[in-house]
Amino acid sequence: MGKKDIQINEEIRDKELRVIGSDGQQLGIMSAKDALNLAEQKNLDLVKIAPQSTPPVCKIMDYGKYRFEQAKRE
Repeated sequence: MGKKDIQINEEIRDKELRVIGSDGQQLGIMSAKDALNLAEQKNLDLVKIAPQSTPPVCKIMDYGKYRFEQAKRE
């Protein structure tokens, strides 16, 4: 999955998402709007990590830090 394929924050338009918290804990299935609100409350980003799942899986994380970690691995 290339960097362009990753959807974050307002780019995520799905009706329902399975959301994982920044600590790795399952937060359950919720609307994209609710998930985005949770991420914003923590000053983090909502990142779609498994778009092909039903519903898609998103994680609340620091996207800048995540991109930095991915770049180090390449």
